[in-house]
Amino acid sequence: MIFTPGNNKEKNRKGDCDVLTFAPEERIDIIKKLKDIDFNNEALKENYQTINWFDFDCITVLMKGDDILGFSSIWHRYEYYRKGEVRVLNRYWEDPSLRQPGHKLAKTHIISTINHQLAFAKQLGYTSAFISKEKNPRMFRKLLDGIENKTNTVWSLSDKKVCVCKEENPSCWQYKGETKL
Repeated sequence: MIFTPGNNKEKNRKGDCDVLTFAPEERIDIIKKLKDIDFNNEALKENYQTINWFDFDCITVLMKGDDILGFSSIWHRYEYYRKGEVRVLNRYWEDPSLRQPGHKLAKTHIISTINHQLAFAKQLGYTSAFISKEKNPRMFRKLLDGIENKTNTVWSLSDKKVCVCKEENPSCWQYKGETKL
């Protein structure tokens, strides 16, 4: 497990959340809480309602006290990803209370999440990690630039959309930002 305490210097008081990363079998108590989150008001609710938490290599949760304010995971899907490649910030979700208008993309809790997930992936033997986004490559590049500046990593961004899951599904074609581990 990896833990980073919240940053109380964040403007958004909810933004000072703790970040915890763990293998699914290590924190069954948190898995139960994740299953209880109501996603009915989310635009992409289908992405979250059927998650099998035990499919993931690890899960990162954003916590304020006992409340889960966000999560993501790392996942290697052998049928879609190269050998040694893992997806980070997979199924990323933030509670509406964490969402802020504006263009601060590389928020403190996202940087902590990235640091945790890259360390976890490296420890598991992965050699590269990627983040993917379906839309807006310019904003995605800004996010990757922010991550680079705050994590001492280098990220490349695909010029065109690439397939990250089922080829016939249009939403599986996404821009891919990748870093070596």
